Amino acid sequence: MAAMKVLKADHPDQAKQLMIDEPYLNNIELPGNEIVAYLDTLLPLCQASLYSKNGTVSHAGETAMLYLSQIDPARVTPPMLDFSLQALGISSVNLSHQAPAALSALSRLLQPALRHRPAVVLTRLPEMLQLTLAGIDSNDQNKTTRTLIFYRNLLMWIPCGGKITVPRVDQDGVLDPSGSSGVIEVGKNLMGSRYGIVSSSSYQNAIKALPQSSVFNQSRMQLAAVEDSEDLETLLNDAMMAMNDWSLSFLDRVFELLRAAGEQEKRGKGYAAAHTAADVAMTKNVSRILKETLTYFFASMDQETYKTSLRYVTNFISQETLPFAVKDASLLCQAAASTRFGRSGDTVVDVSPGLDALVPILTQDLLHRSNKSAIYRLRCLAGAVRYGGRTVLKHKEAILSALTYSISKSEDKELLKTGCKLLRHTLASQCEEYPISQWCHPMRFDDESITVGASARLNGDRVSWCSPSREQIDFCVNLLDRFALAPMKEIGATNDFSLQQWRKNLRVLRYSLRGSIGLLLDEAPGVILSQEQSEICPREKATAAMFQITSIESASILNGLRQKLCLFVMDMQSLIVTDTVEDGKMQNELSLSRDPKICSEVCQLADLLLTRRGAQHKSGSALSIWKGQNEIMCDYVLDSESNYIAKTRSRSNDNACQGSDESLYFDGEDGGNTISRALLLSRIHLTMTSLADAASTQIPRRLRKERGPASMDAKVHLFSLGMTYETLKSNLLCEIDGSTYQRTLEIYEGLIDGLCAMACHTNMNVRGNAISIAEYAFTRYAWVIRPRIPRLLRAFSLQDEGDDAKYGIVSCAQLVDEFNGQGKRMRLAEAIKGVIKLLGAPKVISGVLQTEANRFEIAQRLCTTQRLQSLLPHEELAKFTHYVTTIFLSIRSRHYSLPRATLTDQAEHEKLLKFLLDSLDSPDNMNMKLNNSEHSSSDVVESAKEDNDSADIHWKNRLMVAWLLTNSIDEIDLMIDDTTIMSQVWLTCLKLIEDEVGQPIQRISVGLLGRLVSLALVDMSQAGNASMKIPDVSILRNAFIQEKFCRNFATALAYDHKEDSSVGGGHSAQWSSGVEEILRDAANNLAPKSLYPFQRINQMTSSTFNIKHCQMVEGILLTIGWESANTSSIALLTYGKEFVAAPPNEDQRNKLFASAELFGGICRALLRYNRDLDHISVWNDLLLPFLDEAIQKMPNAFVPVLFDAIRFGVHHFPPRLFLPLLQWCVSKVQGTLWQHENGKEDIEENGKQSDRFSLQSTYLLLVQAVLIELDSDDEIAAICRNPWYTNILHDNEQANPERMDFLDGATVEVELGQSWKFVSESLIPYLLNAIGHPYEKCRDQIASCLFRLCYCHGKFLNKSTSQGDGNELIDPGVEILKKLSTIRLSGQFQFKEKIRALGTARKFVSCCVHWGDAKHEFSQYLIPLLPLAFETLQPMEGEVSPENRGMEAELVKGYRLNLANMSTNCIVTYGSPEDMTRVLSTLTATSKHSCWQIRQATAHFLQCFQGSHKFLLSDKQEEICMNIAVSLLADDRREVSSAAMSILTGIIAILPEEAVSDLVSKYINIANKSVKKKKRKTDKIPDLKQESELTMSKERERALNQQKSVFFLCAVVMCRPYDVPSYVPEALAALSKHSFEQRASLGVREVVKMCCSEFKRTHTDDWLSHKKQFTQAQLEALEDVVSTPHYYA
Repeated sequence: MAAMKVLKADHPDQAKQLMIDEPYLNNIELPGNEIVAYLDTLLPLCQASLYSKNGTVSHAGETAMLYLSQIDPARVTPPMLDFSLQALGISSVNLSHQAPAALSALSRLLQPALRHRPAVVLTRLPEMLQLTLAGIDSNDQNKTTRTLIFYRNLLMWIPCGGKITVPRVDQDGVLDPSGSSGVIEVGKNLMGSRYGIVSSSSYQNAIKALPQSSVFNQSRMQLAAVEDSEDLETLLNDAMMAMNDWSLSFLDRVFELLRAAGEQEKRGKGYAAAHTAADVAMTKNVSRILKETLTYFFASMDQETYKTSLRYVTNFISQETLPFAVKDASLLCQAAASTRFGRSGDTVVDVSPGLDALVPILTQDLLHRSNKSAIYRLRCLAGAVRYGGRTVLKHKEAILSALTYSISKSEDKELLKTGCKLLRHTLASQCEEYPISQWCHPMRFDDESITVGASARLNGDRVSWCSPSREQIDFCVNLLDRFALAPMKEIGATNDFSLQQWRKNLRVLRYSLRGSIGLLLDEAPGVILSQEQSEICPREKATAAMFQITSIESASILNGLRQKLCLFVMDMQSLIVTDTVEDGKMQNELSLSRDPKICSEVCQLADLLLTRRGAQHKSGSALSIWKGQNEIMCDYVLDSESNYIAKTRSRSNDNACQGSDESLYFDGEDGGNTISRALLLSRIHLTMTSLADAASTQIPRRLRKERGPASMDAKVHLFSLGMTYETLKSNLLCEIDGSTYQRTLEIYEGLIDGLCAMACHTNMNVRGNAISIAEYAFTRYAWVIRPRIPRLLRAFSLQDEGDDAKYGIVSCAQLVDEFNGQGKRMRLAEAIKGVIKLLGAPKVISGVLQTEANRFEIAQRLCTTQRLQSLLPHEELAKFTHYVTTIFLSIRSRHYSLPRATLTDQAEHEKLLKFLLDSLDSPDNMNMKLNNSEHSSSDVVESAKEDNDSADIHWKNRLMVAWLLTNSIDEIDLMIDDTTIMSQVWLTCLKLIEDEVGQPIQRISVGLLGRLVSLALVDMSQAGNASMKIPDVSILRNAFIQEKFCRNFATALAYDHKEDSSVGGGHSAQWSSGVEEILRDAANNLAPKSLYPFQRINQMTSSTFNIKHCQMVEGILLTIGWESANTSSIALLTYGKEFVAAPPNEDQRNKLFASAELFGGICRALLRYNRDLDHISVWNDLLLPFLDEAIQKMPNAFVPVLFDAIRFGVHHFPPRLFLPLLQWCVSKVQGTLWQHENGKEDIEENGKQSDRFSLQSTYLLLVQAVLIELDSDDEIAAICRNPWYTNILHDNEQANPERMDFLDGATVEVELGQSWKFVSESLIPYLLNAIGHPYEKCRDQIASCLFRLCYCHGKFLNKSTSQGDGNELIDPGVEILKKLSTIRLSGQFQFKEKIRALGTARKFVSCCVHWGDAKHEFSQYLIPLLPLAFETLQPMEGEVSPENRGMEAELVKGYRLNLANMSTNCIVTYGSPEDMTRVLSTLTATSKHSCWQIRQATAHFLQCFQGSHKFLLSDKQEEICMNIAVSLLADDRREVSSAAMSILTGIIAILPEEAVSDLVSKYINIANKSVKKKKRKTDKIPDLKQESELTMSKERERALNQQKSVFFLCAVVMCRPYDVPSYVPEALAALSKHSFEQRASLGVREVVKMCCSEFKRTHTDDWLSHKKQFTQAQLEALEDVVSTPHYYA
């Protein structure tokens, strides 16, 4: 509603229209008293969950606390801050797990408290700083991390030291050319509006009405104290002074952390030095947080504090050397030396006093120091110069000296690496832009006033940046030329060769480029600046403009430097690849290709030149980290308010919120942001970094666009082989002409070709590095993929004799004749692996799938790998197979149907199909095709024949062929005029099914057949294309009228099931990689997806029944026509009978399933034809005989598949079509089902009897399948009526006469009524007379049948009644309910049969609970049967044998489970409170039952029922629940009274506190009066008999009152586990009187002690605040109960 108030105030017209369009907005405001109730209830829960030892619970409590504190921070944050600080105090030393959670809570609460009530934080700040310092602990990384996060957030809002003078920055030029400032504010005073509800009268009155124990009362007193305290400015000054004092202590802790890190690393050498990836990630995270904290720490200081801290840091750096903590030490130097404000005249400039102080220390006397000490200082120097700004120029001589010293020590790798890092950071600090760090200072000064905790605003708060000056660029160029370029030229000028020198120079060059790559342009600066603004990315334009301020010498060096370096790297690539191809023909000492480090350096240089346009990158990951930091201080209430206003204005076409091209920033609190200045500055810096990342994509695209369309691709390929070492030296960084700029794109493409060449390197690491970089380059230069795909495919197939080095890829065909010393083609294997890895790159795979020609080529390569495998060494076959499988899986995951718009595409598609068909039809055809290929080498073929005489296509390749064929065919292929290809497809598919029995390819062929049938059933005429014809299915028809093929097809369905995991130890088949995915896709192609069986019941009875098989059989029979379908059905069912009679073996299960699936598909297909009365003959002559025979032979465990088959067969058909099936099922039940009058008490357990009962259960199960489909859902009527638009789209005469002509809905309803009448008259009496069946499985099926009758007929009855046709219908549920409810009192059953009948009733109840609808089954059946469920818990009277008592015990156990399910699952949410009253009436009666088991069950039922309906019960019903619970408190059975106390705990928890207080007072009085009193001595002689009876009566009444009142008070105490209302201490004091032996019984004493102990346990975390609610006498009374007795007590 705060958003609506802002809209009404600022945009009244939009708000008015919104109220008209969405009138519900007038009633959505939440009253203030309800918000207070929520806060008062949830805050104690947050406190309890915050210190949970479960990390998830603790995080949830922390997040909830943040949300709640943002509603009313003035009242919520004070107690929560105190609560968190208590966990850091010395009193909580034994609760160490609380400290990390408390630190996180403090971090979350800072911003809300500072923004709304700064004094809340400022008055507690000294204590916070003192208590949190101990959190920086080298032995606890988690606590250290959270402490640093707290300090980081604190320093974002409160400065460290006094005020600073913020320089005024000129705001001219802030607006863009369109006049926009780039920011937007969605409203005015959003923060004030969001707190409107807090200042409302209802909210204030609710606060005042809260009890003394409430959290808000603590904050109320604290707010009063804060309001009486000093003014904000004084508090802020004191806080800044406290921060000043804390700063040195914080640095001491950081120093100790660095020292400890070094010691831990020393101790970690050896076996304990191994670190996991998680450890490395955690260490990096801690280092990052430490860097951010230190940066904000120094940036928030005033000048005096900064000087003091800097002296402290310089002393630490100069006096100690910690080589094992060098990284964190460099971060410390980086933060201390970061730029600060300075002035040069009237201009704000950057200065770095820290760098001035650190450079002399770090560069002093490096030559005389040990290597470790020198490395430590150089690394710290690298950190110091990273953000040193122009101050670096003051120390350039010292820095140059340090660089010269470190880089010249090439023999020491660590020292050289450190020098390279110093060079990189120095270059980046001078040629990259970054904001002055002191702009992170947290204070906001508005007209000399101080605003603490307010969001930083981008508009009007312009940030000063460290931008490169002319001197800085010249210094960078000097460094680059001196340390990177000049050494490379020296190599070209000398005749000496040294691999060590090459390694060193390439590494220095790489590090130099990492720091200065942003200076290297892709085109001449003048060309870039002369182009249109829209064509140039901002980063490129800024760099080109910077060239105008450089000196002539620097410009001459930088001019064309990127192109020079690219050409140099390309020459290096060519030399490496040439030397590798010639296999050592060059002199070994001149072989650069043999050094993996040099090769890797070359690859990384290519990566830098291709994909980097700035020293800083990976802005995406940095942005994710920034979002996580912003989330900690995000005000979600304000954010949601802002978003709602912005979306509303956008919907109303407000130009301020939409219609602009630029991305607007929601600025400040009126924009919905609560962001600190530090985070705002970080976000701006990330935006600048993202521009550099975006330039790596935008610049190549612009260059590609300038070159022209795809037909204008480069004709000249710069990369080639034949490079020599002498040529490389002569070309080293030579001058280039002006045309080189025009060939920039060709140079980049040459670099990519070089990477592709190095992807075939002999060294595995080099190969992997080159492949990963090439894949990344493909994402930036995607157009290079298309022309290289054919080259990769030719290399894969060894058909590239004349393509050596084309696109960088060596000729694999020429490598066939190259052997190593062991006579193996290892060089070929290495090249092939590189080619396949490149071919499997995601971008390349996407390019392959874009054209039919490429699809044909890749299919050829994947399916003809056998001869290539024969050429490779055996040890390389596993990797080769894995790489090929990876390509196939990539194609599989990205495959899609490609439209064929041209005749060329169609021709290529047909070539693909022909190739696949030839491969599947005859394996020898593959070899013939290869031998006849014009591009194949005869030497290659001969070599393949020599190495492998049998070059038949591999079985896995055949699977790929079949998969490709399946997924390449679409409905267009079935409609083309030339049927030759499709005829071959049909024949090949059917032949594979017939020949490949039990093989994986047969399963894929079945999937192919399913896809063909599904496509054939697509009616193309509906697409509006009259030229299309009906698919030709004559081959399919001819096949299925042959008995032999029908047998093979049925067998194929049996083998198409998943492997039986229950056999062979439960292990699935161990397929090779990729095969399982192929089989899964084949199963998905069997038939289209269907909603069956979820339209009627939740799931199938059998989990292994394959519906797609049924759908496939149905589709085949519908495709081939009625006559052929009838013939085929007879044959298929004949083989189905054979499958049913299969002997026990490993295939028996699959054959049984296949037989049922055949029946389901045949049944559904034949019924869909619906030719007059043919369905009756179909049932009598074909389907029912199959069922008769199948049921007799099928094992009982597999009968559920017949259930699913019958359901599928008759699903959604009118009743008349399966009436013969219904009559058959009912007659079988009548003829076989055991009946009461014919039964005996004891049944002989013999095999014949057991088989007869199994047959009965089978028929009972099958009849349920028919009853389910007699349902009266609207779906039946919908499918039986043609849609209203049918006559518009089609004429009735054009419909297929062989397809079903459904009846209308009225006829269907009549047929349903007749069917149900038949069932009611013929089936129900037999079922009710058999409820005492001696076979448990039959009883379960009888109960299920009774439920199906009630459930399905109830739906039909309700619909008929709503239509006015239900007057004459009889509900079978009435008769069923009458029979079940009178079982226990009936005299017609003997004991054992009665137990069985009650078991049937229990199963019926269970079916109603789990399968029924709450609205009907609960009201109509469960509530009437509730008394029976309770009564059954009481043991039957009389002498009963132990066996029968065991049966009764099992029955009672089942009914207890039923009662539990009914109390929790059946919720009356359908608007019928009478049903709840009926339940409570039953519970009232059972609570007074003489059997304690029934009373206990009543208590448990009431507890769950009341908990589930607590928001639905009326006041009167709540009173009934209370009365039942209280009446059970005084029960003499401990089980009953304990359960009643649990009920009261839930009831009292939701009562108003006033009502609870009154009840507590009432029961305290009762408890006090019921305390045992000592007997008084008297001289009178009593009448013993009369006095004894009277005394016993009074004692009994006293004991009952005592137990009832004490248990009630215990329930009151236990219902408040997180707070202490005023009545709880009174209740505890009263309870303590009943904890002594002389005053209460043992049961009462135990409950009192348990209650007090539980109270103390749940209130331990915040006991100091809870303790204030007690008086001294009440505390002593509590301690008397919970304290442990000891010797001195």
